[in-house]
This record gives sequence, C-alpha cells and structure tokens, in this order.
Amino acid sequence: MSSEKITFKNKKGIEIEAEICDPADQVTHAYALFAHCFSGMDDTSVIDSIKRGLNQKGVSVVTLDFTGISHQNEYYADHEDILALTEYMAEHLRSPQILIGHSLAGAACIVSANRVASIEAVVTISAVIKSSHIQKLCTPNKEDTSLYDVTLGDNYFKVTADFFNEITHQNIKEVIHKTRIPLLIFHSPHDEIVDITNAEKIYSNAFHPKSFISLDYANHFLSNPQNGYYVGNNIATWSERYVQMEPEDPLETQHQTAVRIGTTKYVTEVKAGIHHQIADEPIEDGGKDLGPNPYQFVLAGLGACTAMTLRMYADHKKIPLEEVTVHLNHENEYLKDAENTNKRTAKLDKLYRNIQIKGDLTEAQKKRLMEIANKCPVHRTLENNPIIITNMIEG
Repeated sequence: MSSEKITFKNKKGIEIEAEICDPADQVTHAYALFAHCFSGMDDTSVIDSIKRGLNQKGVSVVTLDFTGISHQNEYYADHEDILALTEYMAEHLRSPQILIGHSLAGAACIVSANRVASIEAVVTISAVIKSSHIQKLCTPNKEDTSLYDVTLGDNYFKVTADFFNEITHQNIKEVIHKTRIPLLIFHSPHDEIVDITNAEKIYSNAFHPKSFISLDYANHFLSNPQNGYYVGNNIATWSERYVQMEPEDPLETQHQTAVRIGTTKYVTEVKAGIHHQIADEPIEDGGKDLGPNPYQFVLAGLGACTAMTLRMYADHKKIPLEEVTVHLNHENEYLKDAENTNKRTAKLDKLYRNIQIKGDLTEAQKKRLMEIANKCPVHRTLENNPIIITNMIEG
C-alpha cells in the first residue's frame, strides 16, 4: 500500500485531514470513502487491515477519521464532512463508488448515501442507528449548545448538534427505506458498545440487494487486525458484483516472465507464469518500498532454488531433513550498480548464502547437503556467466 495525506474544506471552510491509500501496483479500479471511529484505540492497525483488504482487490481507499482524534486541527464530526469529501474526491481523484462507515460514521453514511450520485454500494461496520442508543452515547456539551459529547468505549470526541439531530430526529426507517443502493452490514453479536439490534434495524428496513455478515468474536473496534482484513477483503469481493470497476489492463506475455513499469517511481509489475508480484526500490533510493528490489528477487531465486534442491535430494536419499532456511545477502546497493550499467563493474560481485538446516542429520549428511546446494540450477546459471540477448519489441 502507498498512502498520502490530503486536506479538504467542509462547508464551513474548515480544513480537514484525510488520507488516500492506493493499491501497491498503483492501478485503481474503484474508489471507496471510509469514515471510521477507530482512531482512539491504542492499536489502530485495523484501519490498515481494512484498507489492505480493499487495496488487494484494486480499490483505492480515502479514509476520514470521524472522531477527529488524529486531526491536527480541532474537529467536530458532521455528516456534511462526508459530503464535502466526496466533492473533493470528484474534483481531484474520482467520485467514490463505495461508502463505508464504522460506528457513528456508519449512521452518517446511511443519511448521506442518497445525496451522492456516484455511490453504488454502502457498507456499515458496527453502525449505531437506533435513536435511543445514540442518545446514550451522545450527551449535550455543557459549554457549547452546538456540540454533543460522545463516549464510545474509552474514546471521547465531539459531534455537531446538526449531525445529532440528523440521525435522531429523522425517520431513520424511511431514510433506510429510500436508500435503494446495495447494502452490506457487518456487526458482531459480542459488540458491547453498539448492540447488534442496530444491524437488525438497518437490515429489516433496507431493500434487497442487502447482505449481513456476522463478525464472530469481534468487539466494536475489531481489535484483532485479522478481523479488519476479513472485513476489507469481503467488502471488495462483495462490491465487485455491484460496483462498475474500471477495466483492467493486465500484464500479458507469451514468455516465461514479463515486467512492466509506468511513470510511478519505481513500482514495477512482475508476471512470472500465472503469478503476480511487485518490484520496487526502497524509499531512500526514490521508490516506495512496495516490493523487493531487483537484487532481492535475484537472491530470492537463488535461495528458493537452493532450498528446493536440498528438499528434492533429501527426499530422494531418504535423509531426515525437516526444514531448510536460506539467508542471503548481496554486498552492493542496487542503484550504485545501476548508475554504471555500461561498465564492467556493474555486476553481482558477491552473494552470501547461509543455509540453516533442521533434522536429525549426521555430519556426513550435512556436508553432502552443502555440496548439493552448490549444484542447484540457479547457482550454476549465475556461475556460468549467462549470455543476455536483448531484442526490441515495438509497443
């Protein structure tokens, strides 16, 4: 994933922070707006887990901390801010197609969905929608009548009175009824902050297509990051049925391997057989560190071939080899060599291979395994100074 901070202005002219997180290959097929109330937690990795699940399906995610806890400026949550962010996205990115809301932000997304023409799917996570329940979580601010204080577990933040009135004074049943947009509802039966009957109310008043997924053993904040990835992955899979995704431009080749790079430094698609990977450079060398660098791929090839060769040999000879781990290093930085690609010095100088083996092996067996390691096919290819033949193919 690659992320970037953005700022937008709400209808009051106040600057608000958000974050955009794109897929690793920088290829976006759809955009999601994700408003959440996770930020007061000690561990907010669940946010990244949800984004990662979506990113892996080609969905870019713009996140808004609805609590304001992570914002540098003083912030009071309001559903109008979600609408302002959709306008920003339409102007600077692409209009969001998926609207995702957690907790109170789930209620905000429900009342906002019909006001955003581009929304093709709505998702709620642990959403609170019942007026009686909202009133337990929100109390009038004693110093400012335009605000309400919110207690959400151990988290404390403020929402505007306009937002409070919007989600409590409206006929929420009618609002849900009018939201003729595909709806996915996540809720845990173990949620002690927002009762699962809130999800029941959303589901019973919504039209099909609607889906409900029970989050077993999860709390209101999905504290286990695995729950976050599960949610993100399911949102992406479910939304493929309802959201108009941008057509893919898959990397195709008739050769064994192909790589492709566009204008983004230095994110490179790698297709080897049916398998896809991302290559990149570390941040200090101008990349985004979204994947191994080219030398690391070379080391991985040597290491994998070494381990496989030892496994094959041990199986053939009935040697009790339980596990092989190969640790590798290359002594030079890649970009230092890349700057001298026309010079004889631009080559792999020394590869350090450290082989860790486990099993009830004799010293003679260990010695023989080390000899076999030097005979692995990739090792031999590297030692034989292979001839590289380069041809131009018209684009």
